[in-house]
This record gives sequence, structure tokens and C-alpha cells, in this order.
Amino acid sequence: MSIIGKSVVALAVAIVLVFVVNAVGDIYNPTRTLEEPVYRAGLDGGAAAPAKADAAAEPEADIFTLISEASADDGAAVFKKCTSCHTIDAGGANRVGPNLHNVVGAQIAHHDGFNYSDALAGHGGEWTYENLDAWLTDPKAFAPGNKMTFAGIKDTADRAALIKYLMANTENPPEVPVPAAPAAAEQPAEAAPAEGEQPAEGGEQQAAAEAPAEGAAAAEAPAAGGGFAALVAAADPAVGEKAFNQCKACHTIDAGGPNRVGPNLHNVVGADIAAHDGFKYSDALAGVDGEWTADKLDAWLANPKEFAPGNKMAFAGVKDEQQRAALVAFLRANTENPPPLGQ
Repeated sequence: MSIIGKSVVALAVAIVLVFVVNAVGDIYNPTRTLEEPVYRAGLDGGAAAPAKADAAAEPEADIFTLISEASADDGAAVFKKCTSCHTIDAGGANRVGPNLHNVVGAQIAHHDGFNYSDALAGHGGEWTYENLDAWLTDPKAFAPGNKMTFAGIKDTADRAALIKYLMANTENPPEVPVPAAPAAAEQPAEAAPAEGEQPAEGGEQQAAAEAPAEGAAAAEAPAAGGGFAALVAAADPAVGEKAFNQCKACHTIDAGGPNRVGPNLHNVVGADIAAHDGFKYSDALAGVDGEWTADKLDAWLANPKEFAPGNKMAFAGVKDEQQRAALVAFLRANTENPPPLGQ
């Protein structure tokens, strides 16, 4: 066979092999056709980004609420990082920084015998809760050029606890402001049926089924005439003891316990309002007649400023009725011979 003939045969064999290989490949790995393009950018007039729900950022609690709910004991732990430069006890000495007893509400750069930096001495104003929070967050930003070497406390809860501890070491601290209520979110208007459109069949029946049966709410409420007293009777004093933790910065509860920012609360249930020996009450509370009944304790704990406008109570109040009931049950457990509920 000539060279040309051999070349033709070789080429023919090669072509046959190509077809055989492709056929076998399709058997084991068939070609797939996409039903739609992998990337759809520009097909519908623009790039379609993947749908992604924007998670609503949870609003951070304001500093006033955090201070009201904070524990002075937690603040004492935070204050340990301050003890190298400050004392806190009444009459304590100045160190690198001034003594901090009675600092809440005092004039900034007020402490006698301490040489403040010009930056802080010229600041003006008082140590309000806002100013304390700003100072503790970033001393250099609050008063640029001051001598404070501490970088600040970035955790808001730690600052709130520390301020609560400073309150516990301040005689008659100013009240903690009540935070402004957040604006109510606008509710979308309920869509009305389109013209001629009828409500979905069975809609009225469904609404009726979802509404509580008549008298169901009354069945869940305390017995008629029981009111708050019935909640107290059903409450667990142990739960109230936990709620009392937020009161410990200003009050003691044990028999013979000392007064703090607020009076000792042993035997308070049924006692005359503003009657604890040795404690100087505000005129606002001293002018309230009557005794600490369950209902009056409830009103006081719910909103101290509304119960006795102008009083010195720095606590914003306990908004949860069940928690107030448990707290009153705990106070009753720490009262010798409390009066019967309902009196």
C-alpha cells in the first residue's frame, strides 16, 4: 500500500474513534441543557439581586432604663477597676482621682482639696446621669485634655451598674429620668375588598371563632372583687425575692437593717407611709396619708412619681403587674403579722 493510501486509512480510523468516544461519553455523562440561565442579570431589565430580608435591628435599651434595672452589687464589681485611683466611702481620701462619695448630682470638679485639670474644672454643669454615662464611656471625648488615664467603659450595662453603685453611695441622689415612650409604629391600614369583591366565605365565622368566648377573659382574671390582692395571694414570695434584687441598691429588708438611700423595708406592709424611724423622707411622701396596703404598694411600685409627685425615689417603677404582686408577697413574708389582704 502506498504512503497516501496508508494516510487515508489512518485518518478514517481516527475519525471513527472520535465518534465512538463521543458516543460512549454521552452514555455515561449525558449533556444537560439548563432550563434557564445560571445568571439572570439584565434579562428582565436589570440585575435581580437575591432576596434577603433585612433583619430589624433590635433597639438598644436607653441608659435610664438600664440604670433603674441595674444592680449596685454588679456596679461594685465594676468599681474595682477604679479603686486604684478613687475611694468611695464617706470622708475617704483623694488619690490620683477624687473621692467619689456623693458624686451623683454634684457639680463637676466639685470635690474640695482635689486639683482638677483645667479641662474638667472648666466644663461646668453637674454629674447628671447623662454626663456620668458620657464620661464613663469616653473621658477624653467628654472633656478633651483632662488628666483621666482610664480609656472608658464600652459596655453600656456595666456603665449602668457602675452608676447605680455611685447612686448607692450618694445621699439623696436625683431621680433617674423616666425614658420617653417610643413613638408607636404606624399600623398598615387593613385592605378593603376591591369593588364588587366579597369577603372570603366563612370570614365572619373565623373571626368569631378567634374571639374569646364571652366570659373567658373573666375566667382568667382574679376572682370578682379580688383585684391586686388576689394576685398577691397567688404569688410566690421566692419570685418576689428575685425581683427585690433591683431594690437592694437603696433598701435593706432584714429586721434591724440600716437605712440606705431609701429606708429599711422590714415590716413595711401595713405600716404608716413615711414612718420608718431615722429616715428623712421627702415632703412629697411624708404628706401622703394612710398605710402601706397592698393596693397602695402596687400603685407606688408601678409609678412612684405618679403616686407621690416630687418624691426622691430614683426608681422608675415595676411595669409588670405579676412581678409587683410577687414583690408585695415578698414584702409580706418579711413583715411580722401583716394585715389580711384586702384591707
